[in-house]
Amino acid sequence: MDERPLYEFPPKLSRAEKQAKAVNDIAEHTKMRRQMYKNMVLAALIFALSFLVPAAPVKILLMLISVGNFAVGALLYRYYSLSRDTELYTRIYEDRLEHCQNNSLSGRKLSCVIYFDEIEKSWQDNRGRLNIAFSSQERSRFTLSTRKDGARPYELKGAAAVLRFADTASKLRLINDYWEKIKYPKKNYKEITDDDSWYSEEDLKWDKLHKHGL
Repeated sequence: MDERPLYEFPPKLSRAEKQAKAVNDIAEHTKMRRQMYKNMVLAALIFALSFLVPAAPVKILLMLISVGNFAVGALLYRYYSLSRDTELYTRIYEDRLEHCQNNSLSGRKLSCVIYFDEIEKSWQDNRGRLNIAFSSQERSRFTLSTRKDGARPYELKGAAAVLRFADTASKLRLINDYWEKIKYPKKNYKEITDDDSWYSEEDLKWDKLHKHGL
């Protein structure tokens, strides 16, 4: 398995590109952390204000708003941190897909090697996740990693693997360029062209700029 992938995320970067990315990541992380602190301060102010309100219903409402604001800020920061995880990857080879994703907000990681000839079909659910069902699973394998327990083999709970992508381009590359390999239903759209042969001489007479009525 030492051949070069057909597609890889994150891509290989030069030293200068790595430095530029590191600077950008630090700036983005600082921005998100600052936003989290703002949410927490606002939550604390609302919570303190609730003690000055005599009406019990309003007091409870302000407390709920405070707790909700605090939770949203913490969850957004946690989600951002997981989405910037440098250990996540997607690699497409001629015969297989290698992929690693965060499996929950707790930081558990699910790694998998999926061989294309073992795929029965694939589809997207209403949350945009790529589902892959298997006709067999002799070589394809899954590994769940946690900081506490390390890595261990993982058995699929359902009939299909549910893949989440840190980079949307990786999913689109699979669907658009490798749909046959993953048994994804290809939709054939009518090609729209700007060919004048579609139009009569009368059409072109009134549409000299070829705007076609637009």
